[in-house]
Amino acid sequence: MALLEALVASAVLGIGLAGATRLTLHALQTASDTRQHTLATTLAADAMDCLQSARAVCEMNQLITLQGTVYTLTSQLRSRPDLALDDIQVQVQWPALGRAQAPPQNGNGAQTRPRMGQMVLHGSRDRVPVWVGVSLPGSDADEFLP
Repeated sequence: MALLEALVASAVLGIGLAGATRLTLHALQTASDTRQHTLATTLAADAMDCLQSARAVCEMNQLITLQGTVYTLTSQLRSRPDLALDDIQVQVQWPALGRAQAPPQNGNGAQTRPRMGQMVLHGSRDRVPVWVGVSLPGSDADEFLP
């Protein structure tokens, strides 16, 4: 009887340890995904800031490697002449760590593609220079005040 109790206890312990191991692996996967997403958000925000400031040094397409992951950064500018605006789109893609996507259902033996993380930011910038309409204190514009 004691042998049977020990066998049942070890089976319950084994199932508990397997569950704890799976939970730990899931937590590590989630932490890795969160890190990649945070880095992609930072890259996209930096590119958006550069494009919104209309600096000439902004690269539209880049491959950036951070912490062993290659991020593909693609930026697009689309002019809206009726509103004097430029629409900005910044897209960041990266191969997400972890399991590959499920195989296709047609059963033709095609290779599975790795999961891709993606982030897209949209914004706009005014094409009118910021200095238009600004007068300096003590300039001739003060003469027209009552």
